[in-house]
Amino acid sequence: MLTSVKLALIADMGQWDVEQCDARGLPSGDVISAYYSDDAASLLEKCTLPRTGMYLARAGSVALGCVGHAGHGDVAEIVKLFVRPEARGEGAGSRLLATALDAIGRSEFRRVRLVTISFMTDAIALYRRFGFLECEPFEPAPTGLEEATRYMEMVIR
Repeated sequence: MLTSVKLALIADMGQWDVEQCDARGLPSGDVISAYYSDDAASLLEKCTLPRTGMYLARAGSVALGCVGHAGHGDVAEIVKLFVRPEARGEGAGSRLLATALDAIGRSEFRRVRLVTISFMTDAIALYRRFGFLECEPFEPAPTGLEEATRYMEMVIR
């Protein structure tokens, strides 16, 4: 049950990303292939690997959002932070990010990174409130999104 909720939220996130890219004339197909190409089985496998986590924000039985994290070496990465549009502005994104950062902080990670896109201004403001700063690219941007892709990082120890 919980797994299907997470997958549904990620599907909603992908649809929102497509709509936002299309509205701005950006190549949404490249976003989908770069960030949503995992099938359900491989995504679930990734979420159960050591040093990973996937969290939900809910109001009763309604899923409001999700966030995940994964890591290699001393670097963790925040992935798939999404809050349904109708639930934004209520603090769910802050709670999700705080939960992921708390879990990351209890490990041996020294830095936390994330990739976002310039039109996600509310998300960028949230990341900055938590201490993330823009940094140099640490992975290639999806084709056609090089100018819009933003990289952020926070040192935690």
